[in-house]
Amino acid sequence: MFKEDIESLVSHLENLISTKTIVGEPIVNGNTTVIPIVTASVGFGMGSGEGQDEKNQGGKGTGGGAGMKLSPAALLIIQGDNVQVYSLSSKGSLAKLAEMIPEVIGKLKPQGKVE
Repeated sequence: MFKEDIESLVSHLENLISTKTIVGEPIVNGNTTVIPIVTASVGFGMGSGEGQDEKNQGGKGTGGGAGMKLSPAALLIIQGDNVQVYSLSSKGSLAKLAEMIPEVIGKLKPQGKVE
């Protein structure tokens, strides 16, 4: 049973982690494409045991758990032939992302005549 529990847990983790989890759906506006990149951290553990109490009654138990954390790592911005990567993984990345929003929005504006 322990082996089956591990196989089941790993199978569920494999379903959670895919290229779609790490590389987000592209956001396209005109000739500009923004692709979010995410890092994934996964951990899991399992255990089992058996024993007897002072009345010589036996018992068995198993347990397991898993966790996953997704964090924004970068933005890949493609505009025509120009490709730029904006890293978000350094300290203060949320503040950095907030500072970048006007620049990213500016890149998403269609390139054409301004009326």
